[in-house]
Amino acid sequence: MSKKDDIRKKAFEILGRPEFKQGIRFATLVKKVVAETGEIENTCNGSLYNLPNEEPEKISRPYRGLFILKENEKFLKEVVERNFEQKAEAKFNESDIYEPARNYLLSREECTHAVVIGGNIFGKKWGTPDILGAIRAHSDAVYQPTLEIVAIEIKDAGYSPVEALGQAMAYKLSAHRTWLVLPEDGDLGRIEGIAISANIGLISFTKSGDSFKFETLNRPTAGHPDFAEVNKMLDDLKAKDKKKYHELIKNEND
Repeated sequence: MSKKDDIRKKAFEILGRPEFKQGIRFATLVKKVVAETGEIENTCNGSLYNLPNEEPEKISRPYRGLFILKENEKFLKEVVERNFEQKAEAKFNESDIYEPARNYLLSREECTHAVVIGGNIFGKKWGTPDILGAIRAHSDAVYQPTLEIVAIEIKDAGYSPVEALGQAMAYKLSAHRTWLVLPEDGDLGRIEGIAISANIGLISFTKSGDSFKFETLNRPTAGHPDFAEVNKMLDDLKAKDKKKYHELIKNEND
């Protein structure tokens, strides 16, 4: 059996697991195959990317980025329809997601500090992220890297993909890293491709009971915002909420 056959055999075995009956994103599938086979990521990527076209009777790609066993397509359709019906019954506001999303980003060390902003406190369209984060060293650290600002925009069901991406792009002027946190839905496949090309972080979420479950789909690398815009946003935060400014920017013992 060739290396390519071994990689595909492992991919089918992963897709057949109960937890992936609704499918799995291609990037996640590749990472799991790499972890369980020890093969190089590029080799696994090349061996699996065209699988739905080469073996359409066994595997399907119902929308961009999602791989699923052909036999599970009906199950996925039922789940999607059920979730659509339940959306109307979902009782939560966008603001309910702020704190869980903040905790998720902190727990994954995508920020070292983060504060919930929300609303429109900076007084301009597309000018106020829902969460502002910072990546900075502890005050006692010997090495003090350059401060990085992180802007996070959160959307609930019914959001406009164009508006969400537009806001994320606008934040790149004043933040080193930008994230979008969006509900898991059929638009994510298209948005993921744009996010990757635009260096925007992307996180999906689903709601189960009283809790939210998050999944990182794309991580951004540090960009180069306009220093004047960074300082203006931080000055605005300081003027509007000095406590949050100090929590975000100032070292613990200052």
